[in-house]
Amino acid sequence: MSNDRHGISVGIERSGSKFYMTFVAVGKLTHEDYLYMVPMLESAIAGVEEPEINVLADISELDGWELRAAWDDLKLGVAHGKSFEKIAIVGEGRLQEWMAKMTDWFTPYDAKFFESKKEAREWLND
Repeated sequence: MSNDRHGISVGIERSGSKFYMTFVAVGKLTHEDYLYMVPMLESAIAGVEEPEINVLADISELDGWELRAAWDDLKLGVAHGKSFEKIAIVGEGRLQEWMAKMTDWFTPYDAKFFESKKEAREWLND
């Protein structure tokens, strides 16, 4: 069994008058990580009619996905993509910036890459 730290944490933050969800992804994500995270997300948006969720996603410590976890991520995006309005992706390096651009191209919400959480929060508050 590996002692490598990995997983997803989900939270809610407020900046000014706006609330947004936060995701922090660490390490190489597994199917089990999604089994834990997806019910939390679905619980958070349950009962909200026509949700327009802004998200701050910190992937600066993300090392990738196992194949099954990548499939879980795709299914999550398909099932709930219309619930999201904007996703600010905070990361490091060209590969993570490229991943954010791919997200923007293939999803119904606005996604933008940032190297700073401060800039990401400012964009979400516009």
